[in-house]
Amino acid sequence: MITRVKISFFLLLTLIVSFGISQKLSLSFSQHVPYSKDYKPLSCISYKSNNVLFQKKINSKFCDLKVNIFDSHLDNVNHFNVLLKDENFIGIRHIFGEIYLFTSVNNGVETILKYRVLDIASNFLSPINLFTEKNKSGYPSNYILGEKTFENKFHFLVELPFQNGKQEDLRTITVDNKLNIVNEVYNKLDLLFDSKRDNKILLSNNGVVYLLKKFWKKGNHFYIYKLGQDIISEVQIKLNNRKIAALDYFFNSKDELVISGFYSSPIRFNYEGFFLLRYDADLHLVHKNQYSLTENIVQAFKSSKEIKESGFGLDRFIITDFSLDSIGNYYLLSENISKATIKEETYWVSSGFFVIKFNKNGNFIWGSPVPLNQKHKYLSFMGTFLVNSYNYKKYFYNDLQNSNLRKGVPAEYGILNYCGTKYVEFTLAGVAQENINSINFPGKDSEKYAFFPNQLNPNSKGPSYFVVLNEKSTNIMLAIAK
Repeated sequence: MITRVKISFFLLLTLIVSFGISQKLSLSFSQHVPYSKDYKPLSCISYKSNNVLFQKKINSKFCDLKVNIFDSHLDNVNHFNVLLKDENFIGIRHIFGEIYLFTSVNNGVETILKYRVLDIASNFLSPINLFTEKNKSGYPSNYILGEKTFENKFHFLVELPFQNGKQEDLRTITVDNKLNIVNEVYNKLDLLFDSKRDNKILLSNNGVVYLLKKFWKKGNHFYIYKLGQDIISEVQIKLNNRKIAALDYFFNSKDELVISGFYSSPIRFNYEGFFLLRYDADLHLVHKNQYSLTENIVQAFKSSKEIKESGFGLDRFIITDFSLDSIGNYYLLSENISKATIKEETYWVSSGFFVIKFNKNGNFIWGSPVPLNQKHKYLSFMGTFLVNSYNYKKYFYNDLQNSNLRKGVPAEYGILNYCGTKYVEFTLAGVAQENINSINFPGKDSEKYAFFPNQLNPNSKGPSYFVVLNEKSTNIMLAIAK
């Protein structure tokens, strides 16, 4: 018995020590390229030994992109703009070994889905029409792309034209690896048309296509449908006596659809608690849990007076990640981001973030707050980001409090840091541990750099792509984390 206790204690100690040995973020940087605040980094794709960075113009009604091609040494070997004034941007997909740009055109009679293939030595090639849908009463169709392929098949949705007072209908289109249409299924939903539609197409690990629908009617309502068949059943995603405020999803190793998020309080539309649901391939509910926010999370972001006056609900939080670790545990991340006027100037502010951990069965393990005091004039530097290469969850962020220090950013953060980078990891008991990640940014001594904290290839299992901006947001580098 004594021997077993000693062995167990040794294993526990080994786990704790191993956990404390943190790997530093290993980064490679590209050449500097010009940047405009009118554009936002959209995605970066590893393609034919090159790295293709796409930036999209903010709030543009049309397809307006900047493209940079970096070779294997991260030299900028080609760049060009894509401006298609009469075409709406639908998406960019790396499928079947090629990079495709999808756009749509409404000519007043019909709405056409087009695609172009990327030639990295020049530009996107000439457009090819993929699908056409006639307009109705002046209303066009909308196109929604899937994110990935399965067994040489790719799917997209056609949201058919709005018809007031009638049931919403749509088409599910399947194409092969030559982008030839091989299947088309029409479905009419039980729900009436809404002028503002929020539909997402989901693809399971086994290639099953689903529709996730959201609409507002005295609160958010969510529905899920299994597509690809003439008759589809409607499953409402709902909780006991509470309305869902926000959710996120993925498919686990069992090919179950796992949905987690937050529900709102009856007093006001904010986050009062969280939930986790699991559905099998036929959308039968196999697991359901919902919990109130833990006391440590609420008290970290809300004063006793605020709690007394308006309850435990948290305001101005959004879901920014829901994903797995290497052993199948689920992690739900929510961040506080809002605007505030300080001394007649407008700033983006954040009081921090919190993480909810579930085990692989979907049961709650712990909730951990990470209070921060962040403010900046530009949203570009706000928020957290993750890196693919870690077996456990590490959340990185720009330590913006350092940007106003008179003596500059402390030396332990590295060279040419505008604010420095920190990361948070958690003990087995859910205690947050903050660490400095020292980074030496390449560049001129007159410029300082920080991360644009959004991973540009979140669905990839390889190295993670990010953009690094200078403090004036006039030039950027591509950063690859391994």
